[in-house]
Amino acid sequence: MNVRLLFPLLALAACAPKAPAGGALILGEASGLDPDDRVYASLSHHEGEVGIRVQVDTLRDGRFSFRLDSLPPDGNRYQVILERHHDLRHEGIIPADVVNVGPELYLEPGVTVRIKGEAAHLRTARIDSPVRDQQLRERFIRKMSREDWNTLDDIQAHRYHVMYQLYGEEHTPAQQDSLRKLAQQDLEASNGISERLSRQRLQLLETEEIGQYALEQLYKEARFSSYYGHDNRKALLRLYERLSDDQKATREGMEMLQHLNPVKTVSSGDPVPAYDYVDQEGKTVRLSGFAGKWVLVDFWSNGCGPCLKAVPELGAVSREFQDRLEVVSISLDKERIWKEASAGHGISWHDWNDPNGSSGSVRAYGTNGIPTFVLISPEGIIHDITVGYGEGRLRRAVRRALDSQE
Repeated sequence: MNVRLLFPLLALAACAPKAPAGGALILGEASGLDPDDRVYASLSHHEGEVGIRVQVDTLRDGRFSFRLDSLPPDGNRYQVILERHHDLRHEGIIPADVVNVGPELYLEPGVTVRIKGEAAHLRTARIDSPVRDQQLRERFIRKMSREDWNTLDDIQAHRYHVMYQLYGEEHTPAQQDSLRKLAQQDLEASNGISERLSRQRLQLLETEEIGQYALEQLYKEARFSSYYGHDNRKALLRLYERLSDDQKATREGMEMLQHLNPVKTVSSGDPVPAYDYVDQEGKTVRLSGFAGKWVLVDFWSNGCGPCLKAVPELGAVSREFQDRLEVVSISLDKERIWKEASAGHGISWHDWNDPNGSSGSVRAYGTNGIPTFVLISPEGIIHDITVGYGEGRLRRAVRRALDSQE
């Protein structure tokens, strides 16, 4: 044995970074970046459909790392995202200039995870991890078209950059229109690629072992089918039956089944549907409790940028029209996220939660996204349903409705 060589190797092993016993260590290497390009890696912890940023690291020579001293008891799914121009002051308000929406990570106490790949296509990077759910995710991804994944990543990165320019910089009206057209073109192009990947995903779900990643993908397919009316309900129900009893009992499993069961939708002129919600004190509440007053309902999530942009205007509307209108924000997030987000964003008007999340009452209004706003007359009749937020639009809609009855 070469003793002179052994001691340096032992020294290197002793200096190698080690994951905390109750936490995790993530070591990343992203190639292909311009040396002058300032790029950040952010790590988000996901609970349901909401990702909460927990750490940020600046890439140095393409390398980044995250050290978690402990892991939360309520979910082990994380995600790495590479982005430019990171500014926490505008988080959730101005779209980030995303380089790549990177891979999902499934962590367990004491593990070290290594990520290595192109920055522009980090989602399909090589990931070394001892966690079984991570290994199943890697096997699943490898069986899909890498070319399609990379094309989707390139289109989405361009759209993120366009959206960042549109909302993060000053432009003339003509420039804004041009940027919006570019963003729409990217969206349409990405939809075509996403449909191809969806078909591949459904084929794999017929035969692959259903780990956490596959369960999440199946849930997303069921949700999209519910929102956009895709004719694949029978196939999804068949795939649902492949889940174990424990998987069916998860939030994804329960919401998946709700998404796959048709719901009666309402529109303007219909009575408001009767659903139970929970207020901040844990009491069961219904919209029918506001009979005799106008009601503006806001379905939202803390992971939705436009939802957060609407918060100041919702507060202003609730104050300006308080004698004739009640504003009700209904969160689709898990209870802890809902309560923390409500406190953080200063929601002082009616603040409720739908325990069924995105598979609950919001589906009855026939929309395919959030924020969804519903304006209800004093007689309990739906006056208007809109999706998305534009500055000043809520106030104008409320003003017109109130003026129509004077």
